[in-house]
Amino acid sequence: MAWMGIGFGLVLLFGVMLVVVLLRQQAALNSGRTESGQQTSEISALRQECQALEAQLHELRASSIGMGQRIKQLESRQNEFDNSLGQIQEQQQALAEMDPDTKLYNRAVKLLQQGASVDELMHECELPRAEAELLFSIHGKQS
Repeated sequence: MAWMGIGFGLVLLFGVMLVVVLLRQQAALNSGRTESGQQTSEISALRQECQALEAQLHELRASSIGMGQRIKQLESRQNEFDNSLGQIQEQQQALAEMDPDTKLYNRAVKLLQQGASVDELMHECELPRAEAELLFSIHGKQS
């Protein structure tokens, strides 16, 4: 009977140890489940953030394409304006060259830029003294 008491004690001890081991495993499993749940929540949050960033990236791409098209339109209009301005300037130059008085004054300005005096302007361009002095005061100081 003593053997039975010892055997029963050993079985009881073994049972208690088995229960302790099972409880520890259960606690570890519950802890793993908690961590797994947290990781699942974090993954879900990261997925939502990635989707939001993808949407923002799509919007940025669309707006940059729109801005590129707008810039091309503006460049095209700028080129048209530049061409028109060049044509207008050419027309103005042609008109100025057709006017004999303009030719005379252009020649007088060139002479002033080369260092001519008021008397030289009067003689070369057949200008009155007042006009020669006016041109000299306007253009003579720039040379």
